[in-house]
Amino acid sequence: MFGTMLDTPLLVSRILEHAAERHASSTVTGFVGDMQPRTTRFDVVAARAAATAHALADLGVGDGDVVAVLSGSRTEVVESLFAIPSMGAVVLAVNILRSRSFLLAALRDNDVSVLLVDPELMSVALEVVADLEHVRHLVVFDSHVPGHIVDHSGDDHDVEFHALEALLDGRPTTYPWPELDERTAAALAYTSGTTGLSKAVAFTHRSIWLHSMEMCMAESAALRSGDTVLTTVPMYHVLSWGLPYAAFMTGASLITARPRPGQAMHTGRDLAELLATFRPNKVATTPASLQRLLRRLETNPQPLGHLGEVLVGGSPVPEALFDAFVTRHGVTIMQAYGLTESSPIATFARADPHSSATHRRAQILGQGRFPAGVEARVVEAGRILPNDGWSVGELQIRGPWVTARYLGDEATDRFVDGWLRTGDMATISPRGYLDVVDRVDDIIASGGELISSVELEHAVLREERVADAAVIGVPDERWGNRPLVLVHLKPGATATARALWEALDGHVELWKRPDHWAFVDDIPRTSVGKYDKRAIRSLHADGAYRVTTISPGATS
Repeated sequence: MFGTMLDTPLLVSRILEHAAERHASSTVTGFVGDMQPRTTRFDVVAARAAATAHALADLGVGDGDVVAVLSGSRTEVVESLFAIPSMGAVVLAVNILRSRSFLLAALRDNDVSVLLVDPELMSVALEVVADLEHVRHLVVFDSHVPGHIVDHSGDDHDVEFHALEALLDGRPTTYPWPELDERTAAALAYTSGTTGLSKAVAFTHRSIWLHSMEMCMAESAALRSGDTVLTTVPMYHVLSWGLPYAAFMTGASLITARPRPGQAMHTGRDLAELLATFRPNKVATTPASLQRLLRRLETNPQPLGHLGEVLVGGSPVPEALFDAFVTRHGVTIMQAYGLTESSPIATFARADPHSSATHRRAQILGQGRFPAGVEARVVEAGRILPNDGWSVGELQIRGPWVTARYLGDEATDRFVDGWLRTGDMATISPRGYLDVVDRVDDIIASGGELISSVELEHAVLREERVADAAVIGVPDERWGNRPLVLVHLKPGATATARALWEALDGHVELWKRPDHWAFVDDIPRTSVGKYDKRAIRSLHADGAYRVTTISPGATS
């Protein structure tokens, strides 16, 4: 027997309409130029999204067409995230920090004919579009098209340039949003490609809805009306973790921060100023940004009483960083785990109130518990391991907002029997809490034992003089591989490799400790703020680092 409930499709357009009608006065704040804020009410976002859909339809955008967005975190991007999928097309927010070859491939593979562009990125867009004849329209997020851009209109092929505000002028502010199949693709995102080639994932209207509902659950990010959420996660990074859709679902106001022009990440000073200016009660960010903020607060303290929770993802949070915010600033750090393939959030680290104090601390220091909807297991050599909190295997997940395949790549070893192989080595506790040990490609096999690079990084970061640390495995004739740690010291700090090695007493077993140390001015990171270990390995192989080798009992 089937039930009697209406089978109303879960569509992005319904989130938008709900926000406009019931949370009209909530706001989105984006930034242009040198950190200049622009704030827009939800009802105005909805009206502009409708006008944008009319404009795109007149430019020839139809069902299933991919419309690309090349921009930092502006309010126009949020409008596009709603307008494009709601009209039946597919939005692709392109990572502006990726290589030219990646941008070319992403636009070419998806046959993009309309590209929406931040005026600050027009030089990048023009360079890419010159090699893509199928791109017919460039729409600039501005009130006019600068003259030097118009001069390019006849260079290689027929590209029309438009100013968004001119396109929207006089357009209707309502749109007959189509009743789509909820399984229709709504947005594309590419994996970061830190361990291989980037792959495309297609989020559906349904998966966006369910992921947004999960973000709003009390066990998860617990977004609600009245919240002010500051996100430093760019819109091109898995749609800013899906926060725009979750915020519009609940009426939480959203601040979409962007680094200053020419910077890949926010400085600690900029983050502190954003907190002081907007006084959010929730923040979404990465450990790298949190480290920068902490260093700023150490030299320029400011009250953070308004800040209730910081949602941190991208990589595990070092225990020292976690404790610094909790004990010195009274801020709750909540870790989350996920990846592009899981939309991206798959866990949240809220403690189980039925656990002991010791277990609760372990739970919040790990990557969190899987919510209803996400199934998980750890597998080693084809064998499913018990959820006992210590058996380590590759994490595999599945669920309604976890992808079943990559777009245009049916034959891949990343999927097995309906499960996504995450590439992370992890344990799962009896209560369902995840603890990521390392990436499969980053774990160090040494003398028949496995050493976690993440564990070593966190241990080195406990030392007050250390600002940043990254660990890789390097070849060793006797053991196969041994750890090399790159250390970036805090300004004015001094330390020797031997001193830092000895500081690991009581934190890291002797056999695990890094043999090799290199002091550096900077540690390579990917476009999403993670350590770029492929780049580190390449630089080490090229002799770029001055390495000191430590042997127990020797002097250095």
